[in-house]
Amino acid sequence: MTDKTAARQKSGVSFYTKLGLLYLLNLIDWICTEALIGSGRFTEANPIMQPVLSGFGSTLLIKGVIPLALIVLCGVLFKLTGEAENKFANVLIIIGIIAYSLVNLWHIFNFVLLFSGF
Repeated sequence: MTDKTAARQKSGVSFYTKLGLLYLLNLIDWICTEALIGSGRFTEANPIMQPVLSGFGSTLLIKGVIPLALIVLCGVLFKLTGEAENKFANVLIIIGIIAYSLVNLWHIFNFVLLFSGF
């Protein structure tokens, strides 16, 4: 058994799967945000993102292209270093996954409010 296989079995989920999940949660956040804002009953809560959401091109760049490029870069760097597992990188990714999961739970709550007529 190689070190990489042992590390993958130890953590249960591969580094690349975590990166993919992080990007998927980012895309879900973007789609839900656009849908809620499009309803006219919600506004962007993040003051940094408010001006970005005014145009499709800037939103696509900030919420789609740049995160994808960063995730691909992380994956390539992880592959090039040849490390079996980087604890610091895993902690950062898990924090990101938890944060985006909480944001997406907030979106679900807001969709319930939207469709219940509040």
